[in-house]
Amino acid sequence: MACLFGLTALSQIKLQTWEQVRTLKLASDSKRFEFTSHDIARRGSILGSDDKPLAQDEKSFALTVKFKKVPHSDAFFLELAQATGIPASEFSTLAAQDGQKTKSWLEPMPSDRYKAIMDLRKRWRADGISLAPTGQRTYPLGDAASCFVGVIKNYKEGTVHTGFERSMDASLTGKDGLRIGLTDRNGAFLPMRMDRASVLKRDGEDVVLTIDTDLQALASESIKSTVEENKADYGVALAMDPKTGEILAMANWPSFDPNASTASQGQFGFNPAYMAQLEPGSMFKILTLAKGLDEGAVNLNDSIYCSGEWHPTPTSIIHCDKHHGTRAHGQVSTLDAIARSCNVSAAIWATHVGRDNFIKFIRDLKVTYPTQLGLPGERRGNVDYADYAQKLQLACWGFGQSITCTPVGLLGGFGMIGNDGIRVEPRILRRVGSKIYKTEPGTQVVKPETAHTVMKCMEAVIQSDEGTGAKLRIPGYRLAGKTGTAERVGKGEHGYVSNFVGFVPAQNPKALILVMVSNPKGIKYYGADVAGPVFSQLAKAVIRHYNIPPTESISTKIAAKPSKSTQEPSTKPFDKEAATP
Repeated sequence: MACLFGLTALSQIKLQTWEQVRTLKLASDSKRFEFTSHDIARRGSILGSDDKPLAQDEKSFALTVKFKKVPHSDAFFLELAQATGIPASEFSTLAAQDGQKTKSWLEPMPSDRYKAIMDLRKRWRADGISLAPTGQRTYPLGDAASCFVGVIKNYKEGTVHTGFERSMDASLTGKDGLRIGLTDRNGAFLPMRMDRASVLKRDGEDVVLTIDTDLQALASESIKSTVEENKADYGVALAMDPKTGEILAMANWPSFDPNASTASQGQFGFNPAYMAQLEPGSMFKILTLAKGLDEGAVNLNDSIYCSGEWHPTPTSIIHCDKHHGTRAHGQVSTLDAIARSCNVSAAIWATHVGRDNFIKFIRDLKVTYPTQLGLPGERRGNVDYADYAQKLQLACWGFGQSITCTPVGLLGGFGMIGNDGIRVEPRILRRVGSKIYKTEPGTQVVKPETAHTVMKCMEAVIQSDEGTGAKLRIPGYRLAGKTGTAERVGKGEHGYVSNFVGFVPAQNPKALILVMVSNPKGIKYYGADVAGPVFSQLAKAVIRHYNIPPTESISTKIAAKPSKSTQEPSTKPFDKEAATP
């Protein structure tokens, strides 16, 4: 027995030493036990703040059979048919064809069939069977988020279009791996025989956004309904935490379906939230008031007589819109002027602030600066500081004309009112891989007490019976808001932009909501009528989502005895003939 054991040991020593090279060469030449596997890297997912997927790789595989390297038997084909769901007769027919060497099936194999097919491959030693990830990309929210998530087509060629799929492509794309080595006779990989040319795969990094998927879906549905009902060109609905700058929802319509075979429908590649340049209109009056109060140029107890028009210069004129046949608001306090959206008052406030101070204010707000979301195609607003009619321009700035902004740019400016006067940069990225994006320190634009006073004035817009947003009240909750109806600017542009901005709730707000609808062509175009309902639906959703308790003390009236009209005046600034020097 000792001799036999010694002979066996000598035989293995001989095989593993002197005959090692020749044995490995025989195995290599036969290709029988050589193992080469391409490990396809997973593309990173794009997720919402609640970790729900906005874009992810579908777990499906493409089946390929090399018939020269699989058994040609009925039993094998029957088992293969059971594992794949493809008829056994199809395999038999293809195997019998002299010219048929390799066949790939376009219909992907679902992930639940993967194990059965690979077990069959090992059991039958069918080296000709292979499964490769299809790389198909799915978008669970569809057109509700496609205009910022983006879409990827022709995955294998790497063609990426729009949104974060494009701007974050370098992070989302991993690196494919390659395993080269030997297997045992059962097909199991031998780790100690891995070739040095092997490369480990590196999966792509996940991108996590600040978007709340439930609020996003509701905002998309609401803005779609409003745009279609009012026959508008497009609309935007945004929600942001004013204290952190995190964008909770960024919906727009028209959009496009990223799961469709083509992405030519809707507004492919165009997201007005950060690409459209729009005049803010009467919403801007609350910012003008904030600057006036902060500088001491305006007092909450001030009173202005509005005759329906005002002349910033002898050759130009500013109007308030007609209300029941008259433009005049009469004697209005500062609170009334916001509640009833008086153009004349806002224009006078701006002139009291002064041009230099107002220009500094616009720059501090960064409403015309390029947004910093990390998305392709971001634009900035526009203001002509070299305008020759400077007095008229300053007056128009007061109520949101002669200046254009992107909706996200405005979001940052308005946000400071709900954050003790501190402006924080709107952001949508929360994490890329292991890199965490945090809120950057903000800038104190106005004093905290000024921001609180302006918030009270915004409450009058909704809580006052005569406020332009009175019909948007939610029983049990005190809200703050401001309507806006601006004329569209630009060559060949006609119609209006209907706007609404507001905080939910007014005290210690959880969300700032901004709605802008461009060129409604129905019978309605005032901000309260077109954009207001979207604000109301989103406000209710925010209350439900964050379980915000009702406001303890509810008052339906703040301002007394303003005009009974609840219509929002358009911000038509002046008659062209009268304004010509």
